[in-house]
Amino acid sequence: MDETKQPGISFDTIFLKEMHFKREPNINSNQLNIDFKATVNLTADKNQLFYELGCDVSDKNHVFTLHCTMVGAFFVIEGSQNMDLEKFAEYNAPALIMPYIREIVTTTTIRAGLNPVIFPPINLQAVFKNKKL
Repeated sequence: MDETKQPGISFDTIFLKEMHFKREPNINSNQLNIDFKATVNLTADKNQLFYELGCDVSDKNHVFTLHCTMVGAFFVIEGSQNMDLEKFAEYNAPALIMPYIREIVTTTTIRAGLNPVIFPPINLQAVFKNKKL
């Protein structure tokens, strides 16, 4: 890879694949559990990548739960490829999808009348280091 050039990969679309939210009237815990899951689907010709990033958020007592999964579609720009899609999936794809997950979690919790859940900076590589994608 030539580090002086762009990766030659396009971010064609992102969409919400699934969303589930539930809350009880009384929430008496501010301690949150946050978990992420990723699924990488690379086409046989290695020119298309579909990266799913899922997030589960709940309070300590599971009085509120939120699950959402976003899918990002990435494609090699023919004649401009400078980065392997598999390598792109390790670092770049989750970093590009994460702001969309943050937005869904924050706005959903606000709309539900909860204190907004705002994620701190998260190193997704560290989260997934011991998980097999």
